[in-house]
Amino acid sequence: MANLASMPAQKIFIAGASGFVGTYVLRAALAAGHEVDALTRSKIHAAALRAQGVNAIVGDLLDSEGAWREALRNADAVVHLAQPQTFGGRLTKARATQYCVLRLDMDRALFAAIDPARTRRIIYVAGTSYYGECGSEICDENAVPHPRGWGPYLAPAIEALPGYIARGLPIVAAFPGWVYGPGSWFAQYVLEPLRDGKPVYGLRGRTRYTSPVHVQDCARAILHLTSNGEIGSRYFVVDDAPVPGERLAEIAADALGVTGHGRKLPFILLELLVGPVIAESLAYENRLSNHRLKSTGFSFEFPSCEQGIPHAVKAWLQENPAHNLK
Repeated sequence: MANLASMPAQKIFIAGASGFVGTYVLRAALAAGHEVDALTRSKIHAAALRAQGVNAIVGDLLDSEGAWREALRNADAVVHLAQPQTFGGRLTKARATQYCVLRLDMDRALFAAIDPARTRRIIYVAGTSYYGECGSEICDENAVPHPRGWGPYLAPAIEALPGYIARGLPIVAAFPGWVYGPGSWFAQYVLEPLRDGKPVYGLRGRTRYTSPVHVQDCARAILHLTSNGEIGSRYFVVDDAPVPGERLAEIAADALGVTGHGRKLPFILLELLVGPVIAESLAYENRLSNHRLKSTGFSFEFPSCEQGIPHAVKAWLQENPAHNLK
């Protein structure tokens, strides 16, 4: 297993440090002895970060006069996880389009403030929805993208990266799959319904495979790439093997000790329930290889969801005692 504690100490700037994945990247960076500057929009989150020994900066990448710019210019490595605030509620195409525009603006502001003579790597965290439908074959990072779900709204930002790289920015792109853990979508759409005896919704039709990854492994991989990623390369951050999408809920139900049940809906009903973007995210399959990531020396703590989901369920119950089953 790659020992992150053996990495040379760095000064790391994390944009989006209080998000689901960002929280775990920050923990991993601190555990490895790195100095961390973290950008967050929330004063409450900033106070919590400072209590951990982090230099927390309250601000937004879209603030042209932000104090974050000075910290960014002094970073050895940058982890870009910040996203526009368009999540929550039913996700319409109009909101996703707004996300697309704002993400381009945020990227432009971040990259303009980086000193490529100082910063050795920028880890740009994208998403495998950009690659979209890959069919029944195992695909690597050289596959032709067919964006689905969030993918079309990520595509303009991802496709702008080669231009920034050509201008000398040391960008490494990470593409996590379905990131599960004791929070975010996995808690909302899988763990909470299972606990409450409610159905876990899915899409009717053929079995669709997906490529998940535990949030801790995702965070560790992102941190690993700050020292080991090849500039200009893309890396899938996914488990060793794809699984049927519904398998995640089945393992979670076993870990919770409940008899879970799924409810598969036709696309039109699922679209009404969660919005077209999320529904579309369940309508394709991708079976992705992590060979390139592992070739850099990275190894997984939870190489399969059979190992990772019970750990995530246990952590969720520990972090949220009120969620324990009666």
